[in-house]
Amino acid sequence: MVTRELGTIDYYDENEGFGKIRSDIGEEVLFYENGLINEFNLRRGIKVSFELHQTLSIAINVLILESKD
Repeated sequence: MVTRELGTIDYYDENEGFGKIRSDIGEEVLFYENGLINEFNLRRGIKVSFELHQTLSIAINVLILESKD
């Protein structure tokens, strides 16, 4: 069973296609564009949920929860 975690986009580089999520428990997790489920105007402060890839320790299946406009 896979557990989804919650966090906030801490950094995103559109040109490089990767970023960092600060999980709600304070861990920093790397993610790549191809791990996004729904992508739009990513920027710092957006709430997300994600799964943690057990082998690579990166966020996968990242789901944007709010747009924070």
